[in-house]
Amino acid sequence: MPRHHSAVLHLELPAPRPVPPAATEVKRPVNQDASTDTPTRSKSAAASYRWIALLVLLAATVGGVLLYWRHAEIYPSTDNAYTGANIVRVASQVSGPVVRVYVKDDDKVATGDPLFDIDPTLYDAALRNARAQFDAAVSAAGTAADALKAAAQKLEDKRVALEDALGKYRDAKDAEKEGQPPSDQLSTALKAWHDALQAFDDAEGEFAKAQDNKLTVTTPTVQLRAASAQLDKATHDRVKTHVTSSANGWVSNVSLRPGTVVQAGTPAFAVIEDGNWWVDANFKETDLGRIKAGQKATVRLDMYPGVTLEGAVESISAGSGATFSVLPPENATGNWVKVTQRFPVRIRITSTPDPDKPLRSGSSATVTIDTTETAQGQK
Repeated sequence: MPRHHSAVLHLELPAPRPVPPAATEVKRPVNQDASTDTPTRSKSAAASYRWIALLVLLAATVGGVLLYWRHAEIYPSTDNAYTGANIVRVASQVSGPVVRVYVKDDDKVATGDPLFDIDPTLYDAALRNARAQFDAAVSAAGTAADALKAAAQKLEDKRVALEDALGKYRDAKDAEKEGQPPSDQLSTALKAWHDALQAFDDAEGEFAKAQDNKLTVTTPTVQLRAASAQLDKATHDRVKTHVTSSANGWVSNVSLRPGTVVQAGTPAFAVIEDGNWWVDANFKETDLGRIKAGQKATVRLDMYPGVTLEGAVESISAGSGATFSVLPPENATGNWVKVTQRFPVRIRITSTPDPDKPLRSGSSATVTIDTTETAQGQK
């Protein structure tokens, strides 16, 4: 049998690589390489800057708050303030139905301008009766009544002239509504009315003086005095059927119409007086310690942004707003809560308002008072 020889394979494996020795950790001194500390220092510096900025911001905030408090203490201010003016209630001195109204709401009027007329029929009759009695008394008194008779005649002439001037004013007023007359015709008629009214007032004063002259106390002269007094009253009542304005300002709340019956002394409408304006500012009681009468103030109106008016403290109310309310608070109850009270401080406006920006009663305002000045104006 043949012999089989087994083949032996010899594999040669690569020799193992030598393992390098383990690296030993070398500790370097902290200050050996400054470049390794740069990130740490940057973080520390950034944190320091943030703290400094925060402190500066905090100091600025605290300083601003302190300055604001100090400024608010020296210059107390409030927007709880409203303008005011004198309101003249227009009322007739005699009673009767209205026959003519010369004005409407928001018309500008001057002292002595006609407002409305009352039917003079009954007053004309009373005047004629008083005149007749006066003439009879003059005849009985004789020459002692000459001066009084002359004064009475002058009074009647001035009354007739007054009626004539008012008639011309009525005509100019009617023509103006139709757009016919030039603008100066109405003003001329109005001036003539004012002159006639002044002349009548002077004549009435002369007549009153003539009545005071000492006459011989006899029955005729006593009757003459009584008759002259009746004539004076009848003339006065007749003239007062023409109701005129007693102030410069704006007419408001006009509801009169021809045919309306007015009673003597009953207000018919109002005239908001111009030329004397003030502001009632309601300051907190904590602000009143430094506020004195006479100190300067500034007033800013909400209706005219950017416009500042000058004023002065005129008075400080002795009672809070709650004192004069219809339902005063009941502080004796068990659920009492302390509330800072407000006191009205009246600021008189001293600067002249712009005619193109007229003041209006009741408008909102902001008032600031300079408390560095005393009442005598000393700093």
